[in-house]
Amino acid sequence: MSRIFHHTQALCPVCKTKVTARVVEREGKVFLEKFCPSHGLSDALISSDAAWYQDSIRYVKPRQIPLDINVREFRGCPESCGSCPQHQQHTCLPVIEITHDCNLDCPVCLKDLDKHARMSREDFAGILDNLLRCEGQIDVLNLSGGEPTVHPDLPEFLRMTRDKGIVQTTVSTNGVALLRSPRLRRAFKETDTIVSLQFDGFRPATSEFLRGEDLAQAKLDLIKILDEEGIRYSLVTTLANGVNQDEIPAIVDFFFRSKAVSLMLQPIALTGAARQFSQRERVTIADVVHAVEQSDFVNPGDFNPLPCSHFSCFALAYYFSLGDGRFLSLKEFLGTETYLDVIANKTLPGLDDAGFEAIRNRLYDVWSLADSNSLGEQALARIRKVLREVSADKLTPQKAFALGIESMKAIFIHDFMDVSTFDIGRLIKCCNPYPQTDGRLVPICTQNVFYQD
Repeated sequence: MSRIFHHTQALCPVCKTKVTARVVEREGKVFLEKFCPSHGLSDALISSDAAWYQDSIRYVKPRQIPLDINVREFRGCPESCGSCPQHQQHTCLPVIEITHDCNLDCPVCLKDLDKHARMSREDFAGILDNLLRCEGQIDVLNLSGGEPTVHPDLPEFLRMTRDKGIVQTTVSTNGVALLRSPRLRRAFKETDTIVSLQFDGFRPATSEFLRGEDLAQAKLDLIKILDEEGIRYSLVTTLANGVNQDEIPAIVDFFFRSKAVSLMLQPIALTGAARQFSQRERVTIADVVHAVEQSDFVNPGDFNPLPCSHFSCFALAYYFSLGDGRFLSLKEFLGTETYLDVIANKTLPGLDDAGFEAIRNRLYDVWSLADSNSLGEQALARIRKVLREVSADKLTPQKAFALGIESMKAIFIHDFMDVSTFDIGRLIKCCNPYPQTDGRLVPICTQNVFYQD
């Protein structure tokens, strides 16, 4: 017998018409069930673990509106995306698509673009100004595409984000151009930009299936170069059932032993070029969490949904580096209640005064309490070093971010929606938009599902 969690609106996977839907549990799994008058019943798996889904529902934060919006009239969802007066969240991580060009033809790409569009400097500057007007401060900004490293103005774009006060810029890339171009790598180094590198696993067959060619060794070669040249990087893994899901524990172990600042795990979404795949390749957040917990560095309970977005969109965990290859879950370090307050509405914790103070106060507590002896001398020395740095000067977001990168690692799981899993209830909580040149901030899943055909 089915258990109904809630009702919502979704899409018919055949005609994309908005239809009534419900989220239900069947045999320990959670499905999005839909009915279209023209095409009948359909469903899609959205969680392989009903217990994880049930627990995730607790992580709901009240609406936080931006300073300004770009769509004044609500005409329905997603017709009004941009964001509109009914949207339930501000922008945490905007993603600017600066080009449709790409030097690969990945079968798993979220995009299916046949135009050779490149963003101009003027349009890019306008998007940055609009983001700052709506949000006041942008902590993290991602540049994407296509393949952004093939855009001839990328170095200038990176300087523009730095000069306009963006705290941190990241660039999503397959790494092919960076491996070949010292000049391009210097632009990343000079602007302190993070390379957000596709890293799908270690087997050549995995790369061939997801990217169309064997790039496994090339990725390892690039990571070695980035380490040698002091260029910061993060890892981004696209996951498909039966392809690289079994590599997750090894990828996580590699991440903790590397100099990467974060790891993003993204289950395959059947949009763009990836529409050629089927429901058989689908992986849910619960699948990923359970696989990550097999890593030597992760414990059960480390992960929870990101409170500011919908609980089915993001799961995450932060780890404080104790030195000597040891890491402590930030949730365990701060306590669950303080931890959730610190990460709410932030891509990275501690960039605002309240979050920064909570972390600093806990560091002082650990340093002064008797139970700190259990951490060991090296861990205490690392905490003391961080305390000296945070007490030396006035806090700025840039300084807090730099300290966070030096002292912490983060793992994110981001489950994009496709036409089968599209849920209007998730959409209105999106904090991850594609800024457009006309000023609209369109949720990523809206753009991918509706505006690629």
